[in-house]
Amino acid sequence: MLELKTFKGGFDSNFCYILFDNKSKDAAIIDTSINPDLLLNFIKNNNLKLNFVIILHSHFDHLVGYEFYKENNIPIYAHESFKQEVTKKLKHKEKISLGNSKLKILHTPGHIYDCICILAENKLFTSDTLFIDSCGRCDLQGANIEHMYKSLYHLILKLPEDIIIYPGHDYGNKPFATLKEQKQTNFYLQAKNKENFFKTRMNL
Repeated sequence: MLELKTFKGGFDSNFCYILFDNKSKDAAIIDTSINPDLLLNFIKNNNLKLNFVIILHSHFDHLVGYEFYKENNIPIYAHESFKQEVTKKLKHKEKISLGNSKLKILHTPGHIYDCICILAENKLFTSDTLFIDSCGRCDLQGANIEHMYKSLYHLILKLPEDIIIYPGHDYGNKPFATLKEQKQTNFYLQAKNKENFFKTRMNL
């Protein structure tokens, strides 16, 4: 089973995560929004091996340390539509190994075209696609409200209800929640149809 260490900081109450296998000691940094020194100190102090860093989308507050990781030859993964240089470009529904577990890549555009979520056992890392009791903005450059609707309603809401949502920012009344809880409390997951979602998300 994969274990998780959560960090909070960055530019806007960002969350960053270290996911690791305590048997193999393999580790991954997910959502690069925190000073690399803090993350690497945790990895060193726990005798972990950093296998790769996963960028969940290309907004500046989620690229903290990108140049550092690149200059130090630490493998960087991102979606295939990510425009900067990375070690590996990921495809929708691709599975990558971490220790004895598999991480599933879900392409979830909407907030921006290169957004991905990571499904790891019962954990879903959603970055700025889905927050606790909210979802990502769709009025920024690279955003698409129809894509956001599809990402939420055709993909995330089809996942098992017991998965735990780990978002990219601490914007909710609690940091994490199950998908079942979010179906009950997240206004943006309760739209009756696509048109209703468009109106509520864009405040029309």
